[in-house]
Amino acid sequence: MEKLSEPLADVGPYTWRDFIELDEDDPRELLDGYLVEIEVPTWKHEAIVSTLIEIIGPWARARQAGRVIASGYKVRRSDKRGYMPDVQFYRAANLPTDQDKGLERGHPDLVIEVISPGSSSKDRVQKRHDYAAIGVPEYWLIDPEARILERQVLRDGAYLMVEPIGGDVIFRPESFEGLEIDLGLLWREGL
Repeated sequence: MEKLSEPLADVGPYTWRDFIELDEDDPRELLDGYLVEIEVPTWKHEAIVSTLIEIIGPWARARQAGRVIASGYKVRRSDKRGYMPDVQFYRAANLPTDQDKGLERGHPDLVIEVISPGSSSKDRVQKRHDYAAIGVPEYWLIDPEARILERQVLRDGAYLMVEPIGGDVIFRPESFEGLEIDLGLLWREGL
């Protein structure tokens, strides 16, 4: 199949197969069969993402707990919908393989989205619903402007807000034993 490389395509609909065949640096997500360009991340957004990777990565390696990856790895919701979360964590027992690419099975154990001014409603409503629908156990939303991390845990097929945390505190999620995230560092990194 020929790769789709044009910056925006007015034709469609597209499928999951078309989406995963896009070039790695293509900034589009698959939404209801159409390839939709996502907002270009700001310095603040990318600084927060890289800081999260720098914190979660060593924690996971030290415990052989799994693998954290940044945006670019595609998550399938359906044949007509797929996303590239800002940060994903896969527990060791749930790590995807090259053979999993494009299959319906498998999902991250944690998805983190850093809210940008233009992504708030998509992150808070649409992605929240879709990540719950595929069984992602935890969804964290980070709002750099409000300086809040919202930890949401999957319960009976829907996310329950467990704790919104703000300020310069150390976040210690009980489902990731020993993980400590200095939220003050996240806010400072985004400056």
